[in-house]
Amino acid sequence: MESIVFTVLRRRAFIAGDAFELLGDSGSGMLDIEHPLSAHPIPFWEGRPPHEGHLLHAHVSGGHLDFVAPDGHLSGIHLADDHLLPAAALTWPTRPMYFGLFAFAARAVDRRGSRGGLLSPVVSRLVNSSPRPAETLVKTGFDEISRRLSFSFVPSPDL
Repeated sequence: MESIVFTVLRRRAFIAGDAFELLGDSGSGMLDIEHPLSAHPIPFWEGRPPHEGHLLHAHVSGGHLDFVAPDGHLSGIHLADDHLLPAAALTWPTRPMYFGLFAFAARAVDRRGSRGGLLSPVVSRLVNSSPRPAETLVKTGFDEISRRLSFSFVPSPDL
């Protein structure tokens, strides 16, 4: 079993409301762009309101252009937008993988749900590990003549 952690860089080009989706496959090596691995788009700026454009929200209202506040320029509503939010590396772990050639990539999604191009090259990972063991192995019988045991079990979900 193997799991990898996918890392996406959050750059200043992404504004509040933008997100990304992680794409992958089931071990065939072919990227599935129709069914993202992430259940929903992952926001670049978690907990930030969508950015409405520099002149459309509170950035220029109240005390920013017409007077100097006694405690400095960066007081009040200026810190409420995304000007000082830093770039970062956002991580997302994959589900456990057992066998196959797995392909991964990330794609941008804007706040309206429009999907953009790939944010990363397609990364492939070959996984060759043992599947999880069978479960609930139960003796179901014994034949006295042939001296053979009979069993039932639930096979591994990875096979």
